[in-house]
Amino acid sequence: MDGLLRLKKWMTATVVGVVTGFVALGTVSATPLSIATVPWNDFTSTWAPTNVRVLESPFSFSDGALGKVVSIAYLSNGGAANGKWVYAYQVIFEKGRGLITAFALGPSPASIQVGTHNSFQTNKPSGNTQFSQFRPNGISTLAGIYDTTTKTYTWLFAGIWSGGNSVVFGYFSDQAPTFVQANLFKGLAGLSSQPKILAASPEPSTLSLATIGLLGLIGFRRRRK
Repeated sequence: MDGLLRLKKWMTATVVGVVTGFVALGTVSATPLSIATVPWNDFTSTWAPTNVRVLESPFSFSDGALGKVVSIAYLSNGGAANGKWVYAYQVIFEKGRGLITAFALGPSPASIQVGTHNSFQTNKPSGNTQFSQFRPNGISTLAGIYDTTTKTYTWLFAGIWSGGNSVVFGYFSDQAPTFVQANLFKGLAGLSSQPKILAASPEPSTLSLATIGLLGLIGFRRRRK
């Protein structure tokens, strides 16, 4: 148990260090997302979801690991997010070895500010039935980055284990959703089947070279196609 805790602490420090270094040295256009933890009630009630759209999409890795990404988009009709589109995601790692450590999407327009933040995460309580596609609890995001040149988002985690899931996380936009492909990263295994997600994007989805470079710094590799 002590060894596991040391591993988690080491991975957390490594990822945070990489994010900081990438923002400082990797590209002048990469900016941190101001991720804030918001109450579940804000996401499900105070922001008054309307025009709700839901998508559950599977993914798989070259080593046989698999899972799904749940994405939800809705137009808020209340609270601080009134009049804005709310995009939320959850990574669910159903089966396999290793740790899922990053989730990326783009190109997509920069998120807009709601109060003091432009990106959020929220924890669904156990036993709660609202937005039933999302699982309760989960691994929090460590950091998020938006690259204004390539228009790509990247969120990083200390590690989502098999049988586990991330918290619900996302961003705000003034643009309606389209379908794009997301990217996930897990050690040396390549992503063999990309999940489709809802995102604010008028363009086809591609993963920026800058994002690939960032993840390469911490030992990730994509399988060559």
